[in-house]
This record gives sequence, structure tokens and C-alpha cells, in this order.
Amino acid sequence: MMMLQKFLVFGTVLVLIGALGANFAQGAAPQAPTFTPTGLSASAVSPTQINLFWSAPTQNYGKIIIGYKIEQQVSYGVFDTVVYNSGSTLTAYSMTGLKTGTAYTFRVSAVYSDDTSTDPSNVAAAIPSSTSVQTVSPPVSSPTTNVQFDFIPSDGTVLTGVIFTQSDYLALQYKKDPRSIMLDAVPTVFPINNSLDHLLSYQNNHLSDDAVPAPLIAKPISMTQINLTWLPPIQQYGQNLVGYKVEIKNAPGDYTVIDENTGNGTTKYSINGLSPATTYTYRVFAVYPGTQSNPSNEASATTLAFIAPPVQKPNQTTTSPPTNTPPSNVPTVVNNVKFDLTAPDGSLLADVILTQNDYQQLVIIKDPRTILSNISQTPSTINNALSSIVRYQSLHTIQDTGNVSPPTPVVNSSQPPPVQSKPQPVDSTLVNGVITSVVASGVVGITTWFVRTKVARKIAKEYHFTMERVHSVTASQIRIRNSGETIEDCTIICGKDACVWTDTNIDKPRHIYEGSVSSVIIPTEYENQNPAIIVKSGKKVLRKIMLDGMAHG
Repeated sequence: MMMLQKFLVFGTVLVLIGALGANFAQGAAPQAPTFTPTGLSASAVSPTQINLFWSAPTQNYGKIIIGYKIEQQVSYGVFDTVVYNSGSTLTAYSMTGLKTGTAYTFRVSAVYSDDTSTDPSNVAAAIPSSTSVQTVSPPVSSPTTNVQFDFIPSDGTVLTGVIFTQSDYLALQYKKDPRSIMLDAVPTVFPINNSLDHLLSYQNNHLSDDAVPAPLIAKPISMTQINLTWLPPIQQYGQNLVGYKVEIKNAPGDYTVIDENTGNGTTKYSINGLSPATTYTYRVFAVYPGTQSNPSNEASATTLAFIAPPVQKPNQTTTSPPTNTPPSNVPTVVNNVKFDLTAPDGSLLADVILTQNDYQQLVIIKDPRTILSNISQTPSTINNALSSIVRYQSLHTIQDTGNVSPPTPVVNSSQPPPVQSKPQPVDSTLVNGVITSVVASGVVGITTWFVRTKVARKIAKEYHFTMERVHSVTASQIRIRNSGETIEDCTIICGKDACVWTDTNIDKPRHIYEGSVSSVIIPTEYENQNPAIIVKSGKKVLRKIMLDGMAHG
């Protein structure tokens, strides 16, 4: 019996060894799964461009990758997000508009459809130089999928819906003009509809003067907002660029200045207070001491149309059709609202379903920068709560302080902006909402709605402002742009000292009104240090950030 047991054990060992040997005979042992993007590399391909390449994580826990987040290192261990979501599963990205001779370090993270992301990849660095050139054979992220994108040469002429193989798409990043832009790249199974040689020929016929900002691109963000972006002029003739002038077109040859000088080198501008479903056209100039460049290309965009929220009549009832009547002739009873919500930072929450009461309250209390789209009535069950939606919105506000500029900046103004119309008092809105809820849902509906609304209003009533560090000839400054409620008795503390307001030359508390832009001077003793910057309203601390971690204007 003992001999039989030993024989069975020995036989089992031989079988395991044989299986292991078979695996080695077929090839190398399987690689361990990766949980983050790996193998990130950076390559300078022109004096102003770095291309990034990486491999996707292999273990995604059943989640779907919808894009990649790209971060740039601003100081040791501190990273600033430059791309929140590439919107593409392509494992390659071109960073353009960079400074020649400056070292850039990046890392990437995969973004999932549930709005989570992986830990970051390894870091990769490169330095664009005057001798940086493209390589002969760019790496390919996937040989099986084509890429659809929009191509915009520097004169702003848009060629939409171009479809390339991934090899040609990546080769285009190397061969195109530094100021030609590729937008909204997404994988596609549709066949290619253009060629690399043809697109480069098209580009060469649509290049603008190197001394103008170009291409200027306009995109609608909401019913009342359009964002402008552009690339700085390549040729500046040794002058010091101090900002950009922004104009709106009234008619052919007729323009109105909406910002004489942005006061910084930021190539992004937001224009608010526009009318829904209206087309606007803009152009920009580079501003130098005592002079300016020729204008950029004109860029047009149409604000989003107003979509009235679906309203259910309070006493509306439905009668079941007779059994002999085809049900297709009777409208479906719908009680809820289905929509997509785009938060201020661009994060998308799709297929949200709320009750009509909650949806109507969301329209009232949401952040003005939040977009509600694809709105329809639905009989499906609700899948979210009003307080949860407002909380999601507050977690996805825009943190990059250099991205928002009001259309008509109230620079260093201590006066409130003019009030065009008197808004309806909040208390009156609540009373009307309660009356509607009484008719529709009874006492239980009142209680539920009131609690949700109070919670949502409490969460939504937050300060919305951005901060940026601005370098000037005389002294460095901190600029605060307030797009939310008035910050009363505001002071900005640098280290242990209260900063001096540039317009009043005093460090006393002051109100920062909605839509205003104010600046303070950084004390000279902190110029080469990294002090904590604190924004206070009275004694309440609203934000604390290290100076080196602040965005640069």
C-alpha cells in the first residue's frame, strides 16, 4: 500500500513537470497583468512638439477605457493635468505649442467609463530643440483600427471626418506643420477616406503667416458660453508678447473689441452671457509693447439651443385602451426625464433618469457651466437622486485656473457688475415648487422634494473661482477670477503676510464680485520660495494651495 501511494505521488510530479515543460516549449511564460499604462516614452519631433507613446493596461477589472489623462510635472513630485480625457483609446498623443529648449516631463493614466482612472504610468521626459526632427518609423498603437479626426491647418480651414489608418495618423503627427491641429480623434471601423500625401498637400495650401496666432478655434460649451483656443505665433521678431486682443465680428469688416489685452500668454478664452442658438464669430491678435500682430483667422461657433424641460400636467390621467384597440395608437405614459449631464470639467454622466420635479429643480440650481443634453421623457425607473447629481457636479468643477476668462473682464474692479434683470427670489421659487409638488405628489412628495432641494441647494451653493500666478516685469502677482457668488471680505495670504491688492495698494479685505478679475502682488521675500497661498472670506478659509502648484498665467 505504501509503495502504491509513493508511485501515485511520483506519477503526479512527472505529469506536472511535463505540463510545465510543454508550456516552456510553446513559448515564454505569460506576462503578469498590468494595472496602469506602461512603457510611456516621450520624443521631441519638432522645436515645439513632443509625441507620447505608451501601452494600455491589460487588467481593467471589466471596465471600459474611454480615454487617457495626461499630466505634466510642474515641480518635483507635483503634476498638473493638461488633458483630463483624451477621448480616444489611442495610446499616442502629440503635445504641441511647447517652448524650444525647455524640458517637459509627463505621465498618463487610463480613464474608465465610470469616471474613475488608474494610477499613473512611469514618467517620460523630452526637450524640444531647434534640431528636433521626426523619426522614420513612428510606433503604432494598434494595427487593427482606423482613426477618425478633424484636421485644422493654421489658417483655420477645417477638414472634418478624415479617416486614416493608425500608422498614417501617427505619421501625420510627425510630418504636419507644428501649428496644424488634429481634433476629436476616435477609433473607427469605417474605411479610410483620405491619404497622408493628400492631407499634407491640403495643409500646405492652407498655412497662415507665422507671425499671427493660429489656428483660432471656437467651440460652444453651453447655451450662453463659447470657448476660444489658439496657438501662439511662431515668429515674434524678438518682441515680448504681453497678451492677446480678442474681437467679435458684427458684420463684414466691422468688429468690436471685447478684450484689449488679456494680460498674459494664456491661449484660451471663455466668453459668457451669450444668446442661445446664436452664431458668433471671433478673431484674436498677439499684443506686444506698443504694437500688435495681424489678426488670426476668423472662427465661428453657434451656442447650444434652449431645450425646454418636459412638463407633466399636474392632474393628467391616462385611461387604458380597450382590449380591441391597438396599443400603438395610445401614447406611452412617461413620468421621468432621461438626459446626459456634462460637468464643468467635461466629465460626462450619461443616461441619468430623474423625476420631473427633480429635473426641473436641477435646471434651476445647477452650475451655469454644467450642460444638460439629449433630454427626453421616459417611463424607465429613476436611477439617481438630485443631491447625488449636484454632488457629482461639485466634484467635477474646473480646477485649471488658466482656462477661464470672462468676456468683458472687470479687471481689478471692486464694483459689482451691472445687473440686467432682477432674478426671481429663491424663496418664491421654493414656494412655487412646493405648490406644484402638492398637486402632483401630495404630502409625501412635498417632503421628499423639499429635503432633496434643500440638500441640493446647500451643496450647490459653493464658491467658483480660479487662481493663477502671473509673472510681470515689476513683480509677480496672483490673479483670482470669480465666476461664482461674491466672495465677501476676501483676503489672500502669502505665507504669513496679507497680499496687497494691485488696484488699491492696500491689504485690507474687499469683496470679489461675480464676473470680476482681481490681482494681488506677491511679497518680494517670497519670490524664490514656495509659500502656502490662502484665500479667505472673513475668517473662513476657502482654498489653500502651494505657490508652485498654482497654474501660470
